[in-house]
Amino acid sequence: MNNNKEQLIMHCPVFFTGYGNAGWHFSKYLYTNDVDIALYPILAQKSDIAGLQNVEFYRPTDKEILQKILHKPINKESKCLKIWHQFDLLERIGTGEYIAYPFFELDTLSTLEKQHLSIPDKLIVSCQWAKDILLSNGIDRPIEIVNLGVDTDIFDYNFCTEKEDSDPFIFMNIGKWEIRKGHDVLLELFDSAFDKTDNVQLWIAGSSDKSCFTSKELEEWHSYYSSSKLKDKIRIIPRLPTQLDLAKIASNADCGIFMSRGEGWNLDLLEMMALNKPIITTNYSAHTEFCNKDNAFLIDITELEKAYDGKWFHGTGNWAKIGEKEKDQAIEYMRYVYKNKIRTNAAGLKTAQNLSWNKVAKDMIRCIYKT
Repeated sequence: MNNNKEQLIMHCPVFFTGYGNAGWHFSKYLYTNDVDIALYPILAQKSDIAGLQNVEFYRPTDKEILQKILHKPINKESKCLKIWHQFDLLERIGTGEYIAYPFFELDTLSTLEKQHLSIPDKLIVSCQWAKDILLSNGIDRPIEIVNLGVDTDIFDYNFCTEKEDSDPFIFMNIGKWEIRKGHDVLLELFDSAFDKTDNVQLWIAGSSDKSCFTSKELEEWHSYYSSSKLKDKIRIIPRLPTQLDLAKIASNADCGIFMSRGEGWNLDLLEMMALNKPIITTNYSAHTEFCNKDNAFLIDITELEKAYDGKWFHGTGNWAKIGEKEKDQAIEYMRYVYKNKIRTNAAGLKTAQNLSWNKVAKDMIRCIYKT
Protein backbone atom coordinates (compact mmCIF):
# COMPACT_ATOMS: atom_id res chain seq x y z
CA MET A 1 0.00 0.00 0.00
CA ASN A 2 1.06 3.58 -0.59
CA ASN A 3 1.49 5.58 2.59
CA ASN A 4 1.78 8.86 0.69
CA LYS A 5 -1.73 10.36 0.37
CA GLU A 6 -0.59 13.00 -2.09
CA GLN A 7 -2.93 13.20 -5.05
CA LEU A 8 -1.79 11.93 -8.46
CA ILE A 9 -3.40 13.34 -11.60
CA MET A 10 -3.66 10.70 -14.34
CA HIS A 11 -3.76 12.31 -17.80
CA CYS A 12 -4.10 9.50 -20.32
CA PRO A 13 -6.46 7.69 -22.71
CA VAL A 14 -8.51 4.91 -21.15
CA PHE A 15 -9.90 1.61 -22.44
CA PHE A 16 -9.99 1.87 -26.22
CA THR A 17 -6.37 1.73 -27.41
CA GLY A 18 -3.01 0.33 -26.35
CA TYR A 19 -2.34 3.59 -24.54
CA GLY A 20 -5.87 3.39 -23.14
CA ASN A 21 -5.31 -0.11 -21.86
CA ALA A 22 -2.23 1.09 -19.97
CA GLY A 23 -3.99 4.26 -18.82
CA TRP A 24 -6.97 2.46 -17.34
CA HIS A 25 -5.04 -0.34 -15.64
CA PHE A 26 -2.50 1.99 -14.07
CA SER A 27 -5.32 4.29 -12.89
CA LYS A 28 -7.25 1.38 -11.44
CA TYR A 29 -4.39 -0.40 -9.71
CA LEU A 30 -2.76 2.76 -8.41
CA TYR A 31 -6.14 3.57 -6.86
CA THR A 32 -6.53 0.09 -5.33
CA ASN A 33 -3.02 0.50 -3.88
CA ASP A 34 -4.24 3.57 -1.98
CA VAL A 35 -3.06 6.33 -4.31
CA ASP A 36 -5.44 9.32 -4.47
CA ILE A 37 -6.14 9.25 -8.23
CA ALA A 38 -7.81 12.03 -10.20
CA LEU A 39 -8.39 10.74 -13.74
CA TYR A 40 -8.58 13.22 -16.62
CA PRO A 41 -8.77 11.19 -19.83
CA ILE A 42 -7.20 12.25 -23.10
CA LEU A 43 -10.15 12.08 -25.49
CA ALA A 44 -10.22 12.12 -29.27
CA GLN A 45 -13.46 14.10 -29.16
CA LYS A 46 -15.92 15.31 -26.54
CA SER A 47 -18.43 12.58 -27.38
CA ASP A 48 -15.92 9.99 -26.15
CA ILE A 49 -16.84 10.75 -22.54
CA ALA A 50 -20.30 9.22 -23.10
CA GLY A 51 -18.71 6.08 -24.47
CA LEU A 52 -16.32 6.01 -21.53
CA GLN A 53 -19.17 6.17 -19.02
CA ASN A 54 -21.10 3.46 -20.87
CA VAL A 55 -18.18 1.08 -21.38
CA GLU A 56 -18.82 -2.57 -20.57
CA PHE A 57 -16.85 -3.50 -17.48
CA TYR A 58 -15.56 -6.93 -16.61
CA ARG A 59 -16.03 -6.44 -12.88
CA PRO A 60 -18.67 -4.38 -11.00
CA THR A 61 -15.94 -2.72 -8.94
CA ASP A 62 -14.33 -1.28 -12.09
CA LYS A 63 -17.27 1.01 -12.77
CA GLU A 64 -17.31 2.09 -9.14
CA ILE A 65 -13.62 2.96 -9.34
CA LEU A 66 -14.12 4.96 -12.53
CA GLN A 67 -16.96 6.94 -10.97
CA LYS A 68 -14.78 7.78 -7.95
CA ILE A 69 -11.71 8.95 -9.87
CA LEU A 70 -13.09 10.41 -13.13
CA HIS A 71 -12.80 14.23 -13.18
CA LYS A 72 -12.23 14.32 -9.45
CA PRO A 73 -11.41 17.85 -8.17
CA ILE A 74 -7.69 18.42 -8.22
CA ASN A 75 -5.07 20.19 -6.22
CA LYS A 76 -3.17 22.05 -8.93
CA GLU A 77 0.13 21.32 -7.18
CA SER A 78 -0.40 17.54 -7.46
CA LYS A 79 1.97 15.36 -9.45
CA CYS A 80 0.75 14.66 -12.98
CA LEU A 81 1.41 11.35 -14.78
CA LYS A 82 0.77 11.60 -18.52
CA ILE A 83 0.70 8.34 -20.48
CA TRP A 84 0.89 9.43 -24.08
CA HIS A 85 3.08 9.54 -27.18
CA GLN A 86 6.27 11.54 -27.47
CA PHE A 87 4.86 13.99 -30.03
CA ASP A 88 2.41 15.56 -27.57
CA LEU A 89 4.02 16.13 -24.18
CA LEU A 90 4.02 19.93 -24.00
CA GLU A 91 0.67 20.13 -22.20
CA ARG A 92 0.00 18.82 -18.71
CA ILE A 93 -2.49 19.34 -15.87
CA GLY A 94 -1.59 21.40 -12.81
CA THR A 95 1.72 22.84 -11.66
CA GLY A 96 3.16 19.92 -9.68
CA GLU A 97 5.88 17.52 -10.78
CA TYR A 98 5.24 16.43 -14.37
CA ILE A 99 5.99 12.77 -15.19
CA ALA A 100 5.54 11.41 -18.73
CA TYR A 101 5.29 7.76 -19.80
CA PRO A 102 5.69 7.60 -23.61
CA PHE A 103 6.14 4.68 -25.99
CA PHE A 104 8.17 4.69 -29.21
CA GLU A 105 9.43 2.07 -31.66
CA LEU A 106 12.51 3.49 -33.39
CA ASP A 107 16.11 4.07 -32.35
CA THR A 108 16.32 7.71 -33.47
CA LEU A 109 14.29 10.63 -32.14
CA SER A 110 13.41 13.63 -34.28
CA THR A 111 14.00 17.21 -33.18
CA LEU A 112 10.28 17.51 -32.41
CA GLU A 113 10.30 14.36 -30.28
CA LYS A 114 13.35 15.55 -28.37
CA GLN A 115 11.66 18.89 -27.73
CA HIS A 116 8.60 17.22 -26.23
CA LEU A 117 10.62 14.71 -24.22
CA SER A 118 12.65 17.52 -22.65
CA ILE A 119 9.56 19.14 -21.06
CA PRO A 120 8.57 16.63 -18.30
CA ASP A 121 10.43 16.67 -14.99
CA LYS A 122 10.82 12.90 -15.16
CA LEU A 123 10.35 10.22 -17.81
CA ILE A 124 9.20 6.65 -17.27
CA VAL A 125 9.60 4.04 -20.00
CA SER A 126 8.53 0.43 -20.25
CA CYS A 127 11.91 -1.24 -20.69
CA GLN A 128 15.69 -0.98 -20.74
CA TRP A 129 15.70 -0.81 -24.55
CA ALA A 130 13.62 2.37 -24.46
CA LYS A 131 15.78 3.93 -21.74
CA ASP A 132 18.89 3.20 -23.80
CA ILE A 133 17.31 4.89 -26.83
CA LEU A 134 16.52 8.02 -24.81
CA LEU A 135 20.05 8.19 -23.43
CA SER A 136 21.66 7.64 -26.83
CA ASN A 137 19.55 10.49 -28.22
CA GLY A 138 20.75 12.90 -25.54
CA ILE A 139 17.58 13.10 -23.43
CA ASP A 140 18.81 14.42 -20.08
CA ARG A 141 15.66 14.01 -17.98
CA PRO A 142 15.69 11.52 -15.07
CA ILE A 143 14.54 8.20 -16.57
CA GLU A 144 12.95 5.28 -14.73
CA ILE A 145 11.68 1.89 -15.97
CA VAL A 146 8.23 0.52 -15.15
CA ASN A 147 6.96 -2.43 -17.18
CA LEU A 148 3.44 -2.80 -18.48
CA GLY A 149 1.25 -5.58 -17.11
CA VAL A 150 -1.33 -8.12 -18.17
CA ASP A 151 -4.77 -8.89 -16.74
CA THR A 152 -4.55 -12.61 -16.04
CA ASP A 153 -8.18 -12.70 -14.95
CA ILE A 154 -9.13 -11.89 -18.54
CA PHE A 155 -6.22 -13.60 -20.29
CA ASP A 156 -6.61 -16.71 -18.15
CA TYR A 157 -5.01 -19.89 -19.45
CA ASN A 158 -7.58 -21.94 -17.53
CA PHE A 159 -10.15 -20.88 -20.11
CA CYS A 160 -8.21 -22.63 -22.87
CA THR A 161 -9.67 -25.96 -23.92
CA GLU A 162 -7.37 -28.93 -24.35
CA LYS A 163 -6.62 -29.67 -27.99
CA GLU A 164 -6.50 -32.99 -29.76
CA ASP A 165 -3.59 -33.80 -32.06
CA SER A 166 -6.11 -33.99 -34.90
CA ASP A 167 -7.27 -30.40 -34.36
CA PRO A 168 -5.88 -27.73 -36.71
CA PHE A 169 -2.76 -26.05 -35.40
CA ILE A 170 -3.56 -22.33 -35.28
CA PHE A 171 -0.96 -19.59 -35.57
CA MET A 172 -2.26 -16.21 -34.45
CA ASN A 173 -1.10 -12.64 -34.87
CA ILE A 174 -2.71 -9.74 -33.04
CA GLY A 175 -2.06 -6.18 -34.12
CA LYS A 176 -2.60 -3.51 -36.74
CA TRP A 177 -1.96 -4.23 -40.39
CA GLU A 178 1.34 -2.46 -40.78
CA ILE A 179 4.84 -3.15 -41.96
CA ARG A 180 6.28 -2.40 -38.52
CA LYS A 181 4.39 -5.42 -37.18
CA GLY A 182 5.63 -7.62 -40.01
CA HIS A 183 2.41 -8.12 -41.94
CA ASP A 184 4.31 -7.68 -45.19
CA VAL A 185 6.23 -10.91 -44.48
CA LEU A 186 3.77 -12.94 -42.42
CA LEU A 187 1.86 -14.31 -45.41
CA GLU A 188 5.10 -15.25 -47.17
CA LEU A 189 6.22 -17.17 -44.09
CA PHE A 190 2.94 -19.06 -43.78
CA ASP A 191 2.88 -19.97 -47.48
CA SER A 192 6.53 -21.08 -47.38
CA ALA A 193 6.25 -23.10 -44.17
CA PHE A 194 3.16 -25.13 -45.14
CA ASP A 195 1.16 -26.54 -47.99
CA LYS A 196 -2.45 -27.53 -48.47
CA THR A 197 -1.96 -30.94 -46.86
CA ASP A 198 -0.84 -29.43 -43.54
CA ASN A 199 -3.48 -29.16 -40.85
CA VAL A 200 -2.71 -25.53 -40.01
CA GLN A 201 -4.47 -22.18 -39.89
CA LEU A 202 -3.38 -18.55 -39.62
CA TRP A 203 -5.60 -16.12 -37.69
CA ILE A 204 -5.11 -12.37 -38.03
CA ALA A 205 -6.86 -10.41 -35.25
CA GLY A 206 -7.44 -6.77 -34.47
CA SER A 207 -6.52 -5.58 -37.94
CA SER A 208 -9.62 -4.05 -39.52
CA ASP A 209 -9.67 -0.74 -37.65
CA LYS A 210 -11.39 1.98 -39.69
CA SER A 211 -9.99 4.65 -37.40
CA CYS A 212 -6.50 3.84 -38.67
CA PHE A 213 -7.08 2.89 -42.30
CA THR A 214 -8.95 4.14 -45.33
CA SER A 215 -11.40 1.80 -47.04
CA LYS A 216 -8.91 1.42 -49.87
CA GLU A 217 -6.12 0.42 -47.49
CA LEU A 218 -8.32 -2.16 -45.80
CA GLU A 219 -9.28 -3.58 -49.20
CA GLU A 220 -5.61 -3.86 -50.13
CA TRP A 221 -4.78 -5.78 -46.94
CA HIS A 222 -7.75 -8.12 -47.44
CA SER A 223 -6.67 -8.67 -51.03
CA TYR A 224 -3.11 -9.36 -49.87
CA TYR A 225 -4.17 -12.16 -47.52
CA SER A 226 -6.72 -13.57 -49.97
CA SER A 227 -3.90 -13.95 -52.53
CA SER A 228 -2.37 -16.73 -50.45
CA LYS A 229 -2.15 -20.24 -51.88
CA LEU A 230 -3.45 -21.25 -48.45
CA LYS A 231 -6.21 -18.62 -48.29
CA ASP A 232 -8.73 -21.25 -47.16
CA LYS A 233 -6.58 -21.71 -44.06
CA ILE A 234 -6.50 -17.99 -43.19
CA ARG A 235 -9.07 -16.32 -40.95
CA ILE A 236 -9.34 -12.54 -40.69
CA ILE A 237 -10.84 -11.47 -37.36
CA PRO A 238 -12.23 -7.89 -37.25
CA ARG A 239 -11.23 -5.60 -34.41
CA LEU A 240 -12.96 -6.90 -31.30
CA PRO A 241 -14.87 -4.59 -28.93
CA THR A 242 -13.34 -5.72 -25.64
CA GLN A 243 -10.26 -7.43 -24.24
CA LEU A 244 -12.50 -10.24 -23.02
CA ASP A 245 -13.66 -10.91 -26.59
CA LEU A 246 -10.05 -10.98 -27.73
CA ALA A 247 -9.07 -13.38 -24.95
CA LYS A 248 -11.88 -15.77 -25.90
CA ILE A 249 -10.66 -15.88 -29.51
CA ALA A 250 -6.96 -16.09 -28.65
CA SER A 251 -7.58 -18.94 -26.20
CA ASN A 252 -8.40 -21.14 -29.24
CA ALA A 253 -5.08 -20.44 -30.95
CA ASP A 254 -1.98 -22.60 -30.50
CA CYS A 255 0.98 -20.30 -31.16
CA GLY A 256 1.47 -16.55 -31.31
CA ILE A 257 3.60 -15.18 -34.11
CA PHE A 258 4.80 -11.56 -33.94
CA MET A 259 7.21 -10.61 -36.73
CA SER A 260 7.68 -7.13 -35.34
CA ARG A 261 10.41 -4.76 -36.51
CA GLY A 262 9.96 -2.48 -33.51
CA GLU A 263 7.72 -2.23 -30.45
CA GLY A 264 7.07 0.12 -27.56
CA TRP A 265 6.10 -2.92 -25.45
CA ASN A 266 4.03 -5.54 -27.39
CA LEU A 267 1.18 -6.10 -24.97
CA ASP A 268 -0.58 -8.51 -27.35
CA LEU A 269 2.41 -10.83 -27.18
CA LEU A 270 2.40 -10.79 -23.38
CA GLU A 271 -1.33 -11.49 -23.33
CA MET A 272 -0.77 -14.61 -25.45
CA MET A 273 1.94 -15.70 -23.04
CA ALA A 274 -0.62 -15.34 -20.25
CA LEU A 275 -2.78 -17.81 -22.19
CA ASN A 276 0.11 -20.32 -22.05
CA LYS A 277 0.82 -20.07 -25.78
CA PRO A 278 4.24 -20.59 -27.39
CA ILE A 279 5.58 -17.45 -29.06
CA ILE A 280 7.62 -16.82 -32.22
CA THR A 281 9.01 -13.29 -32.35
CA THR A 282 11.93 -11.07 -33.27
CA ASN A 283 14.76 -10.59 -30.78
CA TYR A 284 14.63 -6.80 -30.94
CA SER A 285 13.11 -3.75 -29.23
CA ALA A 286 10.84 -3.45 -26.21
CA HIS A 287 9.54 -7.01 -25.93
CA THR A 288 13.09 -8.23 -25.26
CA GLU A 289 12.38 -6.92 -21.76
CA PHE A 290 10.28 -10.04 -21.16
CA CYS A 291 11.02 -12.37 -24.10
CA ASN A 292 14.04 -14.66 -23.87
CA LYS A 293 15.27 -17.99 -25.21
CA ASP A 294 13.40 -19.85 -22.47
CA ASN A 295 9.92 -18.43 -23.10
CA ALA A 296 9.98 -17.61 -26.82
CA PHE A 297 11.33 -18.80 -30.15
CA LEU A 298 13.50 -15.77 -30.90
CA ILE A 299 14.44 -14.73 -34.42
CA ASP A 300 17.98 -13.36 -34.50
CA ILE A 301 18.24 -9.74 -35.63
CA THR A 302 21.71 -8.80 -36.86
CA GLU A 303 20.96 -5.64 -38.84
CA LEU A 304 18.76 -2.57 -38.67
CA GLU A 305 17.31 -0.67 -41.62
CA LYS A 306 15.61 2.67 -42.22
CA ALA A 307 12.06 2.58 -40.91
CA TYR A 308 9.80 3.35 -43.83
CA ASP A 309 6.26 2.30 -44.66
CA GLY A 310 4.92 5.39 -46.43
CA LYS A 311 2.16 5.82 -43.86
CA TRP A 312 3.40 6.12 -40.27
CA PHE A 313 7.17 5.93 -40.74
CA HIS A 314 9.20 7.89 -43.25
CA GLY A 315 12.83 6.99 -42.73
CA THR A 316 13.54 8.86 -39.49
CA GLY A 317 15.16 6.18 -37.39
CA ASN A 318 15.75 2.48 -37.80
CA TRP A 319 14.03 -0.78 -36.98
CA ALA A 320 14.88 -4.48 -37.29
CA LYS A 321 15.70 -5.75 -40.76
CA ILE A 322 13.84 -8.93 -41.67
CA GLY A 323 15.81 -10.47 -44.51
CA GLU A 324 16.05 -13.97 -45.92
CA LYS A 325 17.95 -15.39 -42.92
CA GLU A 326 15.34 -14.07 -40.52
CA LYS A 327 12.52 -15.41 -42.67
CA ASP A 328 14.15 -18.84 -42.88
CA GLN A 329 14.54 -18.97 -39.11
CA ALA A 330 10.87 -18.03 -38.61
CA ILE A 331 9.77 -20.68 -41.10
CA GLU A 332 11.77 -23.34 -39.26
CA TYR A 333 10.21 -22.33 -35.96
CA MET A 334 6.71 -22.50 -37.46
CA ARG A 335 7.36 -25.97 -38.86
CA TYR A 336 8.91 -27.09 -35.58
CA VAL A 337 6.03 -26.09 -33.29
CA TYR A 338 3.53 -27.54 -35.78
CA LYS A 339 5.35 -30.84 -36.27
CA ASN A 340 5.86 -31.31 -32.53
CA LYS A 341 2.40 -29.99 -31.57
CA ILE A 342 3.87 -27.50 -29.09
CA ARG A 343 0.78 -25.85 -27.66
CA THR A 344 1.91 -24.71 -24.20
CA ASN A 345 4.55 -22.36 -22.81
CA ALA A 346 5.18 -22.82 -19.08
CA ALA A 347 8.03 -20.29 -18.99
CA GLY A 348 5.95 -17.71 -20.87
CA LEU A 349 3.02 -18.26 -18.52
CA LYS A 350 5.27 -17.66 -15.51
CA THR A 351 6.61 -14.49 -17.15
CA ALA A 352 3.09 -13.15 -17.64
CA GLN A 353 2.04 -14.02 -14.10
CA ASN A 354 5.04 -12.06 -12.80
CA LEU A 355 3.86 -9.01 -14.76
CA SER A 356 0.41 -8.53 -13.29
CA TRP A 357 -1.03 -5.01 -13.38
CA ASN A 358 -1.08 -4.96 -9.60
CA LYS A 359 2.66 -5.69 -9.45
CA VAL A 360 3.66 -3.08 -12.02
CA ALA A 361 1.39 -0.51 -10.34
CA LYS A 362 3.41 -1.03 -7.15
CA ASP A 363 6.57 -0.48 -9.19
CA MET A 364 5.02 2.75 -10.48
CA ILE A 365 4.30 3.90 -6.92
CA ARG A 366 7.93 3.30 -5.90
CA CYS A 367 9.11 5.19 -8.97
CA ILE A 368 6.83 8.21 -8.48
CA TYR A 369 7.18 8.61 -4.73
CA LYS A 370 10.75 7.55 -4.09
CA THR A 371 12.95 10.18 -2.53
